[in-house]
Amino acid sequence: MVQSVERTLDILELLATAENDMTLTELRETLDLPHGTVHRLLGSLIARGYAAQDQETRHYGPGPKLLEIAARASHNQRFKLERIAKPILQELTSMTGETSNLVMQRGHMGVYVEQISSPLLVRMFTEVGQQVPLYCTGSGKALLSGFTNEQLDSYLATTNLEAWTPKTITSAEHLREDIVAARSIGFTIDDEEREAGVCCVAAPIFDHTRTCVAAISISGPTTRIDRERAIELGPHIRTLADRCSVELGYQTATGT
Repeated sequence: MVQSVERTLDILELLATAENDMTLTELRETLDLPHGTVHRLLGSLIARGYAAQDQETRHYGPGPKLLEIAARASHNQRFKLERIAKPILQELTSMTGETSNLVMQRGHMGVYVEQISSPLLVRMFTEVGQQVPLYCTGSGKALLSGFTNEQLDSYLATTNLEAWTPKTITSAEHLREDIVAARSIGFTIDDEEREAGVCCVAAPIFDHTRTCVAAISISGPTTRIDRERAIELGPHIRTLADRCSVELGYQTATGT
C-alpha cells in the first residue's frame, strides 16, 4: 500500500512539474516503473481529476483537481504568514537579544505586522501597524531586493528619497547598487539610515510563486549592533527567512 501511494505521488509530481504533457513511455522511463503500474495508477488519477489525458495525442498532464486542491490549501491557517513567522522571530530574538520584526509591503511603505521585543532594557520598539519607508529601512530594502528589475525601476522613478539622517541613501543609483548587492548576499542593512543610533539587518521571505511577500529583521542600538556585527548576523537572518519561505512553498532553483 505504501509503495503504491509513493508511486502515485511520484507520477503526480512529475506531471505537475513537466513543461508539457508526457507520453506513457516517458513517464515509465523517467520513473523506472513497469508499464502496467504506470497505466493503472494514471487511470486512478484521471478518474479523480488529478491527471488528464489528451484525447488526440493520448499524452498525459496534470488535471484540474490539482488547481482546486492548491487553491483550497492556500487558505489554510498553516500557510498564514504570521503563524509561520512568529516562532522564527522568537528564535531570532533569543539568538541575538534584539527586537525582531515581520514587515510586509503596503504600496511604497513597509508595515510592521508582528514583533518580538528584546528582553534588554535598552531596546528598539516600533508599534505593530506602523508604516515606514522602504528605501531607508532594513526590512524595506529587503522587500526591495525581492522586486523585479522593472518593479525596482518603477519604485525609484516614483519615490522621493528624503534624507532622514546624514547616512540616508538619497541617490537612486546608489540605492539601486545597494539593492543589487543585497540580492547577491541575501540580506540588507540599515546602518543609521532611518534613525541615528539604530542599526537593522533584514532578509526577504518568498512564497511558492517566488514572490517576495515579507521580510524579517532585527534592530538594535549601534552600541550593540554596528556594521561589522550586522554583516556577521546577516547570513543567520537569511537562513531563518529561508525557513519561512520553505513553509510557504518556496523552492530554490535546486529544489530545496
